[in-house]
Amino acid sequence: MNPQWMPYSLLTTLFRHRRAVLGVFFGVLFAGLAYLVIATPKYQSEAQLIVRFGDRSIPELSRSPVTEMSQSDRHEIVEAHAAMLSSHDLAQKAIESFGLDVVYPDIAADPPTRWTPMDEAVKRFMDKLSVDVGSQDNIIDITYLHPDKKLSHDILQKLIDLYVAQQTQIYQNPQSGFMAAEVKTAGERLTKAQDAAEQFKQQWRISDFDQEVQDLLQQRGDVDTALRTAQANLDQAVHRQTEIEGLIKTVPATQPEPAGGEKYRSVDDAESRLADLRAKQSQMLATYSPNSPAMESLNAGIATAEADLKSRRGEVNNRSASNANTVYQTLQTDLLRTTADAKSNAEPVRVLTEQISGIDLRLKELRENRGKFNDLQREQQIAEDTYKSLSTQYEDARVKDSLNKQRISPAALISQPTYPYKTARPRKLITVLACLFGGAILAVGTALFLEAKDDRFTTAEQVMLTLDVPVLASFERYQQPAIRGLLTYGGSP
Repeated sequence: MNPQWMPYSLLTTLFRHRRAVLGVFFGVLFAGLAYLVIATPKYQSEAQLIVRFGDRSIPELSRSPVTEMSQSDRHEIVEAHAAMLSSHDLAQKAIESFGLDVVYPDIAADPPTRWTPMDEAVKRFMDKLSVDVGSQDNIIDITYLHPDKKLSHDILQKLIDLYVAQQTQIYQNPQSGFMAAEVKTAGERLTKAQDAAEQFKQQWRISDFDQEVQDLLQQRGDVDTALRTAQANLDQAVHRQTEIEGLIKTVPATQPEPAGGEKYRSVDDAESRLADLRAKQSQMLATYSPNSPAMESLNAGIATAEADLKSRRGEVNNRSASNANTVYQTLQTDLLRTTADAKSNAEPVRVLTEQISGIDLRLKELRENRGKFNDLQREQQIAEDTYKSLSTQYEDARVKDSLNKQRISPAALISQPTYPYKTARPRKLITVLACLFGGAILAVGTALFLEAKDDRFTTAEQVMLTLDVPVLASFERYQQPAIRGLLTYGGSP
């Protein structure tokens, strides 16, 4: 029957099944006490680790700014350290450090058949080891249980030592030997690149390629401007020289002195006599024939007079003085000056032309070797950057190698493993209280189960609730004064 329980009904049910209730309750209690007596006492050693981050971790050579880690990143790192502490390898190394027969002599005496004794020891070790990330995000709490109080401390200390050694190897493996070889190789490559670049510069007389090209272009512009000026001056001088040479051909070098005075009297007399004879000839032609002796005699006189005039004119010309032509002399002076200017202007044109040719030839050489020069410079720059990077990494590795040798790591102990002075397992007070509470619950459950299996009416309330009629009286087999009032409902029994 399934009654609807009331508090006084529950007490009645418990009293009715008191033997089963007391049996279950004391059975649980006696079982707990037996466990406390039989169980092997275990001692617990505790320790705490802190995982440091950023500049609080370990000394760093890197000059790059430290990136602040997020809360999730920090938590993942701490969880990784906790997983390393509870790893199978560390547990096995800790057991091997003391010996399986020392840590777990029962396993060594009676090894399991399913797997090796070490596997069983590691399994038991992991069951007794607790690695918990504390309330703070970088604190790790470690506890270990063992029947031997001294071994519980020593094994936990050994586990922490092994963890520090392993995490420094995992997180800070410097590989300094490899880095030293790489730095040496990078140095040889840099030296080779520098020698090739220096040899190329010496071969083509290059110091700074871009600066030299810029200087040459600027110099060529200046020389080209000077050449144009010199060429203009030369053309002007040559043109002036040509014009003066053309003019000087039309101007006489000397200028005769004007005729006059006693110097030309004989010439004048000869001309007067010749004029008289020619006048007389004209008169006589009117009277005489041209072939008459008189006319022949007159013609002979005219011829003689003309010869005499010619002779006297020649003498006068030979005896007369001529003056230098100032215009001719001025033109000749200008011609000499212009010729000198032309010659002087021709030399700068030649020199400047040769300079431009030399500059153009140098620019051509630089253009033809630009690709090779850039390749050598690029190779040198890459080799130099590689060498600097590897040198920095090698220094970091060397420092980290020293840190590993001195066992400096991001994880540090803030609480050394404790020496237990009292047993941690089993917990006597908690076990007794649990047995009392558990026994009471099981006893009540047992009474309710027995009552639920019984389909008889045992109380007046069950009759009233089932038949929905009032109960006038009830008769009990055992009338106990202590519960008589509890069994009465709606009137006296």
